[in-house]
Amino acid sequence: MKKIFVLLAGLSVYYNSINAKELKYKVADIPVELTHNAQSVVRKDITEFELKSPGNAVFKQTFAITVLNKNGLEDADFVKAYDKFSKISGISGKIYNEAGEIVKRISGDDIEDYSAISGYTTFDDNRVKHFETNYRTFPFTLEYSYEISYSGIFSYPNWTPFAGYHVATENSSVKVTVPSGLAIRYKEKNISEKVKISQEKDKQIYFWEVHNMKAMSSEPLRVPTSDIIPIVYFAPSDFKIQGIEGNLDSWKAFGQWISILNTGKNDLTEETKVEVRNLVKDAKTDYEKVRILYEYMQSRTRYVSIQIGIGGWQPFPASTVHRLSFGDCKALANYMKSLLEAVNIKADYLLVHAGDSFSDLMIDFPSSQFNHAFVCVPQPKDTLWLECTNQRMPCGYIGDFTDDRDVLLIDGDNSKIVHTKRYTAQENTESRLSIVKITSPGVGEALVKTNYKGLNYEQIEPIYYADDVDKKKKISNRINLPGFQLNSFSYKENKAVIPSFDETLKLDFFNYGTVSGQRVFMPLNFMNRFNNIPERVRNRKTEVLLRRTYTDIDTVIYELPYDYKVDQLPQAVELKTKFGTYNSKAELKDDKIVYTRYFERNKGKFPPEAYAELLEFYEKIASADGLQCCLIKK
Repeated sequence: MKKIFVLLAGLSVYYNSINAKELKYKVADIPVELTHNAQSVVRKDITEFELKSPGNAVFKQTFAITVLNKNGLEDADFVKAYDKFSKISGISGKIYNEAGEIVKRISGDDIEDYSAISGYTTFDDNRVKHFETNYRTFPFTLEYSYEISYSGIFSYPNWTPFAGYHVATENSSVKVTVPSGLAIRYKEKNISEKVKISQEKDKQIYFWEVHNMKAMSSEPLRVPTSDIIPIVYFAPSDFKIQGIEGNLDSWKAFGQWISILNTGKNDLTEETKVEVRNLVKDAKTDYEKVRILYEYMQSRTRYVSIQIGIGGWQPFPASTVHRLSFGDCKALANYMKSLLEAVNIKADYLLVHAGDSFSDLMIDFPSSQFNHAFVCVPQPKDTLWLECTNQRMPCGYIGDFTDDRDVLLIDGDNSKIVHTKRYTAQENTESRLSIVKITSPGVGEALVKTNYKGLNYEQIEPIYYADDVDKKKKISNRINLPGFQLNSFSYKENKAVIPSFDETLKLDFFNYGTVSGQRVFMPLNFMNRFNNIPERVRNRKTEVLLRRTYTDIDTVIYELPYDYKVDQLPQAVELKTKFGTYNSKAELKDDKIVYTRYFERNKGKFPPEAYAELLEFYEKIASADGLQCCLIKK
């Protein structure tokens, strides 16, 4: 009996030791300070990147994240892209419960493999491997690992311990291994623990790590995320893709490589060249020639994303675009450049990080920081910027997609960084004249004429191109009145380098103002009251970014009922701060109230403590926009 007891005790210890080994990522082990403001906590992020040669590399990652509540579910999704030059293998995963026990293993059946094709993509060899945890008992932990092998690479993966807003990080590290004699470049941003460099036989080792990084909140009007988080950027010196060698030590070298890829792609046939020369034979200026050919390009092509092989960097030939009438941004930019060259107008191919949310180009770190291509045409007084993927955009207008940022101009040995168009407060305007006839207290009719200019043009473009039913709905949704009926509307598009729309609305309104006995209290700002006040943030940590400048100009003329007169008008308001200027006033002229308002917002980057001042400025504007006049019965 004693022997059996000893045997059972031994087996118990054995099985308990096995179970103990399986217990990982217990939620109780997370430092309490990491759970504050967190929806998830990264428990472990071990990344290894080994460069084998200029064109070959291996990336490995083991990642574990504890999802504390339903808000963190997407943090646990596995989504990894690959293409012709990369291969994902060795995917494995496990889900642990709160106590650290395995409750599920990720198998091959859980992993989806599909095309990364977008709504605008026809040809694409980019693919995605993806799985969702589909586990809903909180908190839980997902751990996964995988490997990516690269057979052509010049855009190295960056490393950051930041996994998202409201996500804390317990442990994160990256190890980069490079053969001796092969250079790798890196740039550290917001890194407190700098790189540790060591030598291992014939290899150079670079190592970074971060521990116990608290969760961050996204703050209104913040600078780009990449400007505030710890991050290390990596880039090659020498690289090789699909047999084509290149160098990234300078922007000139980058431009030379792109120029090589573009060589011979301006192959319009003589027949096409004769056609386009005939199109511009009566044009009096280069701008007129550019406009004619730009609109010709727009009329006969459409944008289709094409990402096949080296097509991610190299455009289709101009002759192919002309024949097929479609292309991606690179192909359309090259086609536009070729059309202009056919009539002896020099144009330059540009690479840019496009989109409204973008980080400034790291000029001191030449690397692949771009996602779009377009064209510029140098002019004696200014430069024309041509967005080639939009069939409706006016010639020379690029909008907020590529405005006011550094871009790489591709011109062989003359490749360089240039800056795109910065739209000024005088170019970004919304000018409105409202003639408001009040027939009885709170009731009347209005004629409202508005000019939307510069970047404001883009507000009206979706309305202009909508059908009449949808157009009326879109217009009505923009009108901020307590009660109204839209009777008619019309638009006139003014296509120019600084484009605009003229809008004319006719409407009846009611419930406008408050009747109190013999008096009527009526708001003076008819249709443009400021209410875009960001939320308050205590102990703000990030800089305040006002990316663009603009101007609002309003004039409202109130025609009063014959049996009412003005009893009281509010005093004029004048505000001037580093964020902008505001003034408004109401005057009585020929038995009419004339209300004028001017608001110009400055662009700029301001320290965190300036946020409270900005809110105060905005609140004063909102208060001034809510001022009322008092009418009294005669």
